[in-house]
Amino acid sequence: MKRTKLKRLTPLGAGKTSLRRTELARKTAIKPGTKRMRQSRSTGKPTAAESARIVLVKKLGCICCMLNVQFWMPVPYRGACEAHHLLSGGRRRGHLFTVGLCRWHHQAVPPREGMSEAAAIAVYGPSVATGSKPFHAMYGSDDELLEFQNALLAQVAGVS
Repeated sequence: MKRTKLKRLTPLGAGKTSLRRTELARKTAIKPGTKRMRQSRSTGKPTAAESARIVLVKKLGCICCMLNVQFWMPVPYRGACEAHHLLSGGRRRGHLFTVGLCRWHHQAVPPREGMSEAAAIAVYGPSVATGSKPFHAMYGSDDELLEFQNALLAQVAGVS
């Protein structure tokens, strides 16, 4: 199909353009700001004790993979562990409210390259990133996960 240039049927008046700005629009034009908004999290920098706790949480490993062993799931994923900050109303509860999750359970990064999301869910269980309802249905609420994590930390502190 041949495309033709659009033509105006009625000519514009003298001194008129197709784009008109009123006097009010010129006076109230929004000027770009010079300051950038500070990007930050809802929690500040962790204290030394909180940092030590986060390091220990990462060292212990993924608590969901530990629970998978109890559920008789085929193979727990033994990847790098990350600290997942628990939320309340969409905001972080603090650095003391962290649990250890592997990349799959935390951010839904499949453990093996080329593995589909459905296959990873079947083998390793649901991820909090793909949906919190199935994740919490299988592993329990945030408070139950935190209680389990704190019990593991207490065992390690008692052994040390």
